[in-house]
Amino acid sequence: MTPEIGVSTAALYPTHLTEEALTRIAALGFQTVEIFLQSDGEYTVEFGKELTKRTCDLGLNVHSIHLYANYFDLWSSYPRMRAETKSRFRRLLEIATHLDAQALTWHGLRYDIDNPHLVSAFFESAIWAGRQAQEAGLMLCLENVSWCYLRTPEQVADVRRANLPVGFTFDTFQAGESETDPIALIQAMNADRCLRTVHIADYAPGAPRHLLPGQGILDWHAILGALQKGGYTGPLILEPAHIQAPDVLVQARTFIEFAWSRLQDGEGRYTNKIGFDKPEHLCYSRENR
Repeated sequence: MTPEIGVSTAALYPTHLTEEALTRIAALGFQTVEIFLQSDGEYTVEFGKELTKRTCDLGLNVHSIHLYANYFDLWSSYPRMRAETKSRFRRLLEIATHLDAQALTWHGLRYDIDNPHLVSAFFESAIWAGRQAQEAGLMLCLENVSWCYLRTPEQVADVRRANLPVGFTFDTFQAGESETDPIALIQAMNADRCLRTVHIADYAPGAPRHLLPGQGILDWHAILGALQKGGYTGPLILEPAHIQAPDVLVQARTFIEFAWSRLQDGEGRYTNKIGFDKPEHLCYSRENR
């Protein structure tokens, strides 16, 4: 059986406000979403109540909340910034609880990522944040990101050895951009079934970031096969970027459903018959999101 295929509100950024993206996604027939909170004003209890009402009215299941990395430097050496960030994180947990989300997606350490002292401070922050999330009934998930700390299977192993109270989000595009073996990364993340969320987008050198699946060079046969072999049962969240024609998200769902079912039926490799041969629905952006 194909996992639930959902959409991240980030796919419609910046042309749709977060709450408007939910309405558009529901109109396309999707039932599962990841909500990416983009601005400081979206990390308020009042905005969380608006999201809760809208998702309830639309019949949407909120699987996860995606944190905007710049707002969550919990390891900051500046006391006031650290205190404000912790306060924002607690508000986030309240929002996520009202939305009945299961997981949080976090980029984590996003600068000076090879500095062992900073990595140590980041790990300490992850212990605090992970425990706070667990107490709220959520799993804080570190995502593999090409420009952040978690990029390789070895770093996943380091997180495990440190016994951080976190799970993982696997991002197909980010694995491609960081030139990391996606299969090894999936296997490392999914040990003990700690892989909770999968982001679906394609990658091609020199192309726009976060392409629709089938537009790039990623080996979907291998990636989806590794998820099946590992027994992954969570959602597959479509996360292409800067979508101008939202209807293509339905085509992307069809592409993934077709690929998954062929693998499940043992029919081997396939060719892309969906027609994503031109990235005309995307605009170029090098924004680190």
